[in-house]
Amino acid sequence: MAQRTHFAEFSRTGALRFSDAAILAASIAVGIALCVFLESPSAFLCRFLAIAGVSLLLLYPECALAAYVVIGDVKGSEAVASLFPFDLTLALGAVLLAGIALNLFRRRRPLSFPPVYLAFAALVAMMAASLFYAPEFAAGFDKLGRFLTVTGIVIIAPFYVLNTPSAMKRFLIGFGVAAFAICAWSLSNLGSTHRLVSPSDNTIGLGHVACALFVLIWIGIIARNSLPRRVLAYPLLAVAAVALLGSASRGSAIACALVVIVSVAWNRKLLVDVACLITVGIGAIPFLGIPGASISYLSTLVRSQSIGDLLNFRADLLEYGWKLFEQHPLIGAGLAGYRYLSPNPTLYKWPHNIFLEVACELGIPGLLLVLAIFGSAIRESLIQLRDQLSSYTSFSQITAALLLVGLVNAVNTGNINSDRSTWLFVSLVFAVRAFRARQDSRVEIRVPVLVGT
Repeated sequence: MAQRTHFAEFSRTGALRFSDAAILAASIAVGIALCVFLESPSAFLCRFLAIAGVSLLLLYPECALAAYVVIGDVKGSEAVASLFPFDLTLALGAVLLAGIALNLFRRRRPLSFPPVYLAFAALVAMMAASLFYAPEFAAGFDKLGRFLTVTGIVIIAPFYVLNTPSAMKRFLIGFGVAAFAICAWSLSNLGSTHRLVSPSDNTIGLGHVACALFVLIWIGIIARNSLPRRVLAYPLLAVAAVALLGSASRGSAIACALVVIVSVAWNRKLLVDVACLITVGIGAIPFLGIPGASISYLSTLVRSQSIGDLLNFRADLLEYGWKLFEQHPLIGAGLAGYRYLSPNPTLYKWPHNIFLEVACELGIPGLLLVLAIFGSAIRESLIQLRDQLSSYTSFSQITAALLLVGLVNAVNTGNINSDRSTWLFVSLVFAVRAFRARQDSRVEIRVPVLVGT
């Protein structure tokens, strides 16, 4: 009887839902129509592939979310831009929102939001109020609009599209595949004199992507398998590591090192992997063609004589942000106030630190709200890591490592709108929290039944 019940549940899970079938049927109908009315086979093929791709992203919006996070590191390429007559970030955002709507239509229950997310509502209210005294209303309004739309998607979407463990797994795989493609593309520039860049010609962006890929492979594969299987993942890890070194993104390198150190302290068997990778890496670096500019810039982490020397021009950005905060501690200088109250708006765009940016533009109340969000995420992540009996231990470890990466990015290169991955990594921690809450509620429901029988 139990086997029949299990089989029935499996059949219902694997069955094609009506909404899924309707989307596929519509895609096929559009494809046939294009085949009939279009004369160019290449135009038909391109449009068919585009429609098929959009259909898959609608069916699996978690993959659209994975692409949305990294699309900024791709769309700046001239080759990519020439293929699409529209902004890919906005297009993927629209597909993602449509996927969320389809999930709601298919009655896929979203995850519960943590109470601390009310702080986001308060933060938005403060942003809107600050427009009344912002030095440049148009710039402040644009910054608020971007936070509500482009950035807000990665804060809210995980609770609607990552509402099952399988969806979370597909997201992590999709994110890893996209990040691997970007890192592999960057390796084509090995042997040049310039630092490696992403397709959008961004060194820091490549560093962030390579760091996230390294963490996914290190925590998701290497830390969870036996030594022979771990060795098979070394080539994948090498692609991420070489891309990270070639980008010379110092903040990402520090974040990666912190993840490795913490993971080794948590799991001593990884010491063997660290020793092997360091030995092979030192021997291979002279033959990899990593640009000298990358090695020289990374070496400033150890040869700088002072913090000011290490930070270089960022020291001036931070110092100006702190002075502005001292001048406007209660309500801040208003959105975009950092830039448009500075002596040079083309240079002083943001302080490269999310916490200082919020403090000098929204004052102490805004800073406390952001600290509450990040502090709650850190606390929740530590709670999950202590629970070794959870069914979602692997998710907890991956999201905790990504959160650490996001925190380093937030204090090193962070901008409240441009660094979307940082906000996403915060939301991932709370998404796993919702999985755990669902699991606990099911256990509480089943226990009385078992006792009664």
